[in-house]
Amino acid sequence: MSDIFPVVVGICLDAEAIWVGKAPENKDRPVLLSHGAFAVREGLAPLLDLLDEHGVRATFFVPGMTADRYPDAVRLCAARGHEIGSHGYAHLPVHTLTAEQEERELVTGLESLGRITGTRPVTWRSPSWEFSPRTMDLLLRHGVRVSTNYHDALRPYRHMRDGRPLPIVELPVQWHLADAPYFLYGGQVGRVIRPATDAEQVWTEEFDGLYETPGAFYHLTLHVQLIGHPGRLRMLSRHLKHVRGRPRVAFLTSQQAAARVP
Repeated sequence: MSDIFPVVVGICLDAEAIWVGKAPENKDRPVLLSHGAFAVREGLAPLLDLLDEHGVRATFFVPGMTADRYPDAVRLCAARGHEIGSHGYAHLPVHTLTAEQEERELVTGLESLGRITGTRPVTWRSPSWEFSPRTMDLLLRHGVRVSTNYHDALRPYRHMRDGRPLPIVELPVQWHLADAPYFLYGGQVGRVIRPATDAEQVWTEEFDGLYETPGAFYHLTLHVQLIGHPGRLRMLSRHLKHVRGRPRVAFLTSQQAAARVP
């Protein structure tokens, strides 16, 4: 992968699903759910415009529940040239589910997106960045070929079993390269909100370090309801301009980045 430096931007379009998935009783908390509704109502359109401005084709990870509620938003992301990846159905943490529940959460999420876009996703992000002991077999059984969940490497890699390669490529993620640690607040009163420049500093320092690391790539994780505020979008624009300023940088969707792994 030395001919280019791959940059992958994975964006979660959770909307209300993130709050209902945390606790089903949250469905009766309209103000809390409005944090998620902001993603579609206000955040998505300017974020898509910003990505166009910087020539970025991202992967949008969408829970099936969100896709069913906002199908036009999902179609818009696809029409603008972005990959649509699955993010479960109801944003349920897989490690808390029974075997039957976990398979249903995976399959219904894939099917919802397939109905809306006409293409069944092959890229999947766990709603909790967690696997159960069953998850890998379920992904293999249902045609998932790209995972964006593990935190164990600086480079994309192919999962192995008993010394043999599996048809699933991992695009590792990192918490410090996500927006949630800096900006997630709803339902967690007392947490300190961080300035957008805090995230920008960490992301820029890490990008610069990874750029000098042989074989590494840069994987940024965003949430529309968090990053889609005007000041944060300005920060993201500055950061993407910095990233684009380096030679060899290529913005890739998750599928494109995975296709480069032997």
